[in-house]
Amino acid sequence: MLKRPFTIQFPESPGTGFSWDIATTNGLEVMSERYVPCEEDTVDGGYRVWEIQVISCGSQRITGTCRKGNQIVSCFEISIDA
Repeated sequence: MLKRPFTIQFPESPGTGFSWDIATTNGLEVMSERYVPCEEDTVDGGYRVWEIQVISCGSQRITGTCRKGNQIVSCFEISIDA
């Protein structure tokens, strides 16, 4: 089992309406979530960053959905054997 939290990040542009949401199985705990803007970019954009901790052994999953308003524009799924 992972002893330290791990990080995932995806590009996001809330100013243009694009944002990510994630869901995890019960064996994972989201320790923090934050938006990190790109300083060198003049356009509103950056990354959504999550710090996640494994809290239970076994097969775990993270699913994510990127939306613009109510429209789903992208999805992902990560499987973890903890």
